[in-house]
Amino acid sequence: MSNQRRRLLTFVLSSILATVLPLSATWAQSPASSKKLRIAFANYSDEAIFGASVLQGIKEAAKKYPNVEMLYFDNKQDAAKSIENARTIIAAKPDAIIWYSSFPDVNVRLAQQFKESGLPVITVQTPLAGATLFAVDNKLSGNDSGKAAAESFKARWPDAVPQVLILGLPEQGALFIDRAEAAKKAILQVFPDAKITEFSTNNETARGRQLAADFLTRNPDKKLIIWAHVDAMGISARAATRNAPPEGDVVIVATGGDKSVFPEIRKANGGFVGTFSFFPQLWGQDVIDLALRRINGETLPERVNPRKQLFINNVNINEYDPR
Repeated sequence: MSNQRRRLLTFVLSSILATVLPLSATWAQSPASSKKLRIAFANYSDEAIFGASVLQGIKEAAKKYPNVEMLYFDNKQDAAKSIENARTIIAAKPDAIIWYSSFPDVNVRLAQQFKESGLPVITVQTPLAGATLFAVDNKLSGNDSGKAAAESFKARWPDAVPQVLILGLPEQGALFIDRAEAAKKAILQVFPDAKITEFSTNNETARGRQLAADFLTRNPDKKLIIWAHVDAMGISARAATRNAPPEGDVVIVATGGDKSVFPEIRKANGGFVGTFSFFPQLWGQDVIDLALRRINGETLPERVNPRKQLFINNVNINEYDPR
């Protein structure tokens, strides 16, 4: 091959790669770029199982960007700590902020401060005025998990009508309200006469377990569906069924995709049917790329969903979590 043809081929390949890779990724990964970018990430909780998965994904994704320095903060699921972290981050003046708070009212309070800072902000899961929202599809997760619960119930007990317990968290705002409402609607589409009982777990596993235990006690001779807003509450409900006579008469579903529930899902004909997974370990690449695109001056959509989210059950679990 002549030198001229070799140079032409190199130019063509470079042009193709430039169109395939996002500008933010190619620029931030380029060794030739001398500018060091700082991105602050504040997690809703480093200790919660879901939060720990998100953090791990952020750290893994950050390794792909040699010119990016990550600053890490833990909001500890605490409103006061979240406000303190926000002020510290603003004072540090990073190039962009990835903000994950589970308190809608905190985000309302901080919106003006973030706006006045002039810093690009990507908010995770909970809306924040003026920031691009990276969030799961709550209606889809509620619909698919509720539908899976109803269909599994019908397959096991074709002639029965379920008593349904919804373990929700409405005080956390639209995120969990939309999820629970979609689940109820999906169940009622299969069982229009189903009786639905709904309580808030207050995001406390002990309360989730007690609510499930009380529900079992009140319905000793019934076939049951328990829907939980997150996997930790689903596991709490599952623990309650082990201490009650109708253990084999309960179908449980949840949302989140925590690996802690996978052993239960793998059990043949087990009570824990599945979880709608948001694959939090994959969020890092998505949110860092969004932050870099904002740094580059790109106008982003108001809302972006994770690239992968679906219901995981006994049939497909090995595809997404090989043993």
